Amino acid sequence: MGVKLPGGMPHGDIFPPVLRGRVLSIGYAFAALVVSTPAVAQDGSGQADRWLGPDKPVHAFAAGWTAGAGYAAGIELEWRPADRRRAAIAAGLAASLGKEAVDWTRGRPFSFKDLAADLAGIAAFVALSAALDSP
Repeated sequence: MGVKLPGGMPHGDIFPPVLRGRVLSIGYAFAALVVSTPAVAQDGSGQADRWLGPDKPVHAFAAGWTAGAGYAAGIELEWRPADRRRAAIAAGLAASLGKEAVDWTRGRPFSFKDLAADLAGIAAFVALSAALDSP
C-alpha cells in the first residue's frame, strides 16, 4: 500500500534524497554559525583586505549557505542531483557577486579576495552535496 506522489513517484523514491538534502543544509548552516560567529567582519574602516582576514570565513560560509538554499530549492522542485548542484552554484555566485556589487556602489573596492572566499564556500558545499548524493 505505497503512497503515490504527484507524477506517480512512489513514496520511497522521493523522501530519501529530500531528507538527505535537508540534513545537509541544516548541518552546513550549523557549521557556518559555529565557525563564523567569532569572526569579526571587515567594517570598511581602512582595515587591509587580507587573503585570510577575519571576514573570509564569514564569506565562505555565507556563500556556501546561499548555495545550500539553491540546492534546497532544487530538491523541492524534484530536480536531478546534478541540476540541484547547478542551482546551488548559481545561487551562491549570484549572492556573492551581488554583495560585491553593493560594496562597490557604496564606495568600497570590489574585493577579489572576498570573492575567492565565496567560491571556496560554494565549492565546499557542492563537493559535500555530491558526496552525499552518490549512492
